[in-house]
Amino acid sequence: MEDTIRSQWSHLDINTSAPLASSWAALLRRGVGVVLEHPVSMRDFMITVLGMEERYATESVPGLFLNNAPVDDWRSEMVGDGDQVGMSGTMPGLCGIALRRSSPIRAFRPDLVDRHHSKLKGVATVKMFNFVAVDCCDPVFARGVVVSPDALAQYLDDQGASALGDACRWNGGNVDCGALREVVASAGGDILLTVRGEGRA
Repeated sequence: MEDTIRSQWSHLDINTSAPLASSWAALLRRGVGVVLEHPVSMRDFMITVLGMEERYATESVPGLFLNNAPVDDWRSEMVGDGDQVGMSGTMPGLCGIALRRSSPIRAFRPDLVDRHHSKLKGVATVKMFNFVAVDCCDPVFARGVVVSPDALAQYLDDQGASALGDACRWNGGNVDCGALREVVASAGGDILLTVRGEGRA
């Protein structure tokens, strides 16, 4: 069960009145872990796991990559534990056209295939680029992402006070959001981070 997987990490819950995308979209660009109860198709990963609307996933995210290889058939490519997924909007130039999903000139791609089909539950890493990170910030962080203490502490350092919330909870107990950097740095392992905001950028 997914709850069993989630129980292995420290839990950090942040609530903020600020738009999430203004403070947290950049973390999606760096890469976060997403919990999987079982392997899913790329389509289900985007719609069911990440919470994208199907029309948005179909029309606005032509750049799909699984373990560094472009994805054409999002219904057959499976995402499982240890996989790395990249997502972007339309990329410029001939290279961007060749790399996008089901490109008419995909035959011109270099041999980039580096896939494996994990049959394990666990965590897949996702990176979102350009406007995709902004558009998907709210549903992804509401579901929770897995980050290392070092990565989150560095992110809080880089963002400054803008990334700190109005109310913070660590493993179920209230903590001072102003001391969040120190709390995160003391974690003994990965962190399940949930962030919820009231607005959008």
